[in-house]
Amino acid sequence: MSHFVIGIVGKPEALEAFAEKHSLHLPIELSQGFSLLPLRDRDIASFVASPLSGQLHGFNCLSEQLLQELRLASSDTFLVYFETEYFGGMGAQGAVALIDGQLAFGPESAEFGTINRALALLGVAVNPPAHDELEAIGLNRHRQTEHWVAESRG
Repeated sequence: MSHFVIGIVGKPEALEAFAEKHSLHLPIELSQGFSLLPLRDRDIASFVASPLSGQLHGFNCLSEQLLQELRLASSDTFLVYFETEYFGGMGAQGAVALIDGQLAFGPESAEFGTINRALALLGVAVNPPAHDELEAIGLNRHRQTEHWVAESRG
């Protein structure tokens, strides 16, 4: 089974402002006061100018240009940008956490764990029955970015 999700996790107000600024769909409410703004390739391409420079190792879409947009968006808040790509149990995930416009974690890509470490920096609490930070806020609801986008449209 495949898993391919790209998105930004943060406070609803910050993600709503980012979505409005870039004419994107609305963020989706998660638990613990967080929201998710799912991003497709075409969403990112709509506000990050080509040609991309500084494509970051281990990421499909994170470039220096996108990282700069995330720095601006997190200037007085915090955000986690993440990517997952798994097929048949093989793959990787990457994450970067920004707090007040500064890198607080990453960019880091690995087989497992980077998203959970970045979310922990934002204060995500793991309470049973959740097994990790990703599950604790509900990021396990969908395995594809398109499914998240469909949920954002109602």
